[in-house]
Amino acid sequence: MLKTVAKHHKEWIEVVQKLGGKHHSEDIVQEMYLKLHKYSSYDKCIVNGRVNKYYIFLTLRSITFSFFKEQKKIQKYNIDDFEIEEVEDTIEFENNWNDFINKVNKESSTWHWYDEQIFNMYKDNKTSFRKLANDTGISWVSIFHTVKNCEHKLKEKLSKDYEKIR
Repeated sequence: MLKTVAKHHKEWIEVVQKLGGKHHSEDIVQEMYLKLHKYSSYDKCIVNGRVNKYYIFLTLRSITFSFFKEQKKIQKYNIDDFEIEEVEDTIEFENNWNDFINKVNKESSTWHWYDEQIFNMYKDNKTSFRKLANDTGISWVSIFHTVKNCEHKLKEKLSKDYEKIR
């Protein structure tokens, strides 16, 4: 089936170019061959031993318009539009964030050793309560309440600092 359809390859290229896909016409036609092979049947493409040009035209039109629709979704930015201030803002944010993390670590070092250890394991490992419970042999409910209480302490002490960096 594809051999018969491919005999009109130049014609399909011209159809896509007339639909507006000048630079991408070869890609769109190749995509049409793939779609015909995967989704279409012989009866739809070949009628009375001849290529059903109307069916091929509809397929090409659909693929071309889908291509244009996807192209519109892609946002293109000019590098000249970006200013150095944005980079400086990013560096400033990272510095503020690192200062905040240091404050969190400093605050957690003043807690009871158990609270500090559980909170740091949860924060550093980024694992679930159940995984921590399996690793440590401590009930996940106990770990949950410990982390919850620690987060509450941090919110009381460092909420103003957190609001500054947001």
